[in-house]
Amino acid sequence: MGYLGLLIGYLIIFLTPVIGMWHKRFADLGLKPSTAFIPFFNYYQILKATKHPKYWVIFLIFPYVQFYMWASLNITYIRKFGEFGVKETILGILFPFPVFINIANKTEKYQIAQPTNWDVAKQVSDRMPSDHVALFFALPIVGHVIALPFQLAGFKRKAGKKSIIKEWGDAIIFALVAASVIRTYVFEPYKIPTGSMEKTLLVGDQLFVDKLTYGPRVPMTPFSFPIFHNMDPFLHMQTYSTIQTIPYTRLPGFRSVDRNDVVVFNFPAGDTAINDPRMPYGLIGHNYHAILRDEAYYICRFQEGKSLEYFEDHYNYYIAKARDQFENEGVIYNDIAHYDTEIGKTEFNGLLSRPVDKKENYIKRCVATPGDEIEIIDKELYVNGKLAFQAENMQYNYTLTNYPYPRSWSEPQEIYFKKTFDAGERELNATLIKGDSNRVHWIAIPMTKKQYNKVKGGFPELLNYSKPKGYYTWMLEEINSDQYYPVFPSDPQYDWTEDNFGPLRIPKKGDIVSLTKKSIPLYRRIIHAYEGHELEEKADGIYIDGEKTEQYTIEMDYYWMMGDNRNGSLDSRFWGFVPVDHIVGHAAFTWLSVDQEKGMFGGGMRWSRMFNKIE
Repeated sequence: MGYLGLLIGYLIIFLTPVIGMWHKRFADLGLKPSTAFIPFFNYYQILKATKHPKYWVIFLIFPYVQFYMWASLNITYIRKFGEFGVKETILGILFPFPVFINIANKTEKYQIAQPTNWDVAKQVSDRMPSDHVALFFALPIVGHVIALPFQLAGFKRKAGKKSIIKEWGDAIIFALVAASVIRTYVFEPYKIPTGSMEKTLLVGDQLFVDKLTYGPRVPMTPFSFPIFHNMDPFLHMQTYSTIQTIPYTRLPGFRSVDRNDVVVFNFPAGDTAINDPRMPYGLIGHNYHAILRDEAYYICRFQEGKSLEYFEDHYNYYIAKARDQFENEGVIYNDIAHYDTEIGKTEFNGLLSRPVDKKENYIKRCVATPGDEIEIIDKELYVNGKLAFQAENMQYNYTLTNYPYPRSWSEPQEIYFKKTFDAGERELNATLIKGDSNRVHWIAIPMTKKQYNKVKGGFPELLNYSKPKGYYTWMLEEINSDQYYPVFPSDPQYDWTEDNFGPLRIPKKGDIVSLTKKSIPLYRRIIHAYEGHELEEKADGIYIDGEKTEQYTIEMDYYWMMGDNRNGSLDSRFWGFVPVDHIVGHAAFTWLSVDQEKGMFGGGMRWSRMFNKIE
């Protein structure tokens, strides 16, 4: 459909005054009837006649908030003619034309209304139900949570002043519109939720994400509620609709993404999500595709008792079986995703399909740009054959081989590790070393190189262990792991690990890539999920949009993102390339930092991190 959705949105705004026959009543407002036919100027005239700020008309231009302002102006017009009914208010918000036509034709009933006298109880009571509707439209539930306590507490308003509900409704609508334009097109606050960027960025850091550097991305699903990204945490409902969609469009910026920028982007593998309102944002893990793959393997190996080879020979069958189980039964048996030990499975409420701009937001460092070649050798990243940028606080895991990972942590243990290695229990991991005949899960400690060099003299058993290529095949064959090739491209032909990976070229727009059984795992999601083509892999070859082909021309630029906490980050090494249309913005600086365990009022303020530029 291309830009049809965007055009339809503007047409609705352009044609509303015409279809609503505003010209018939403009003279009553002291306006020239002909101005009712001039796009945007007609709304400007209404704002002028109703003594609202005339610059509000600008907000009709911006996709994402334009229909909020459109609905607000419709209500303003309706109320100017004395209509405060609940039904008419709801129509004014959603489909105002029947009310407009009545106003145009029933001139005796609809006279110009004088401003509400807030000291006259009947005038206030007549409009109060519709004011509640408008407040709910502005901010469902939360708006009333804010306003009603003041009303119930009996706060006295000054003579002639608006009611609390009306005050809050007006304030919230304008705040929503203005804040949403800034958030969408200028900068957006972002909170670090995980330790993937430690110690460059800490859990609890609050950032400003700059949208102007790379150019603001026009919302692809503009028909959505501006406050919440994709889910309402109170109602457990998605907060957007795909009835209006816009193709990827980015306004001009100052530059494109540079190597080593810290970038916020939409999670590429987040096009499908598992919906469970018991979990944060309704998700059981973000990477549905990895969970699907592991569940398919679990069904084959552990429920049906088949071999690894049997699974690989019948891979598509088991993927389809797991997908059907997710969609129709709403259960996961594999313990990779919040396994419920009491019932032996995890139950959830089906799947969610998400457009690009409604996928979860991630933050990582862009380590390679389109056309670069990367390779990881014993944890060290090389880009185009040269050692990559080393962030000052970049961390690796170091394995303490005389210390098995405990089933539970005591306070003295945690104090010891925090004091000795500057790593608390939350940051520590477990590592199984290939070739260890005892198969002990040793403690893996994330440390910067500086910290490692500081302590290694006192700990000769502190090993800089990196998982060799072939590690995950060994895990499947000998350890009976239930995790099926977690590292991109999740295919036995590429038994790479997060520590030894590649070489791999990052696709660039215009690249022509050869399509073979060996290469298709690298480009499968690019062709089908990111660039929207129908892909079929048949016995006689590869078909794109119904035509057999041996090559494919890349249509977008792609990037490679990695966390600075290299062994504590689920990044491009696990789910692959980041398309340019997923880029949200550049992480500019931290404006607040709070230790999540202590809290803001428990001594958790990290003052030294405030207003620091992100390097």
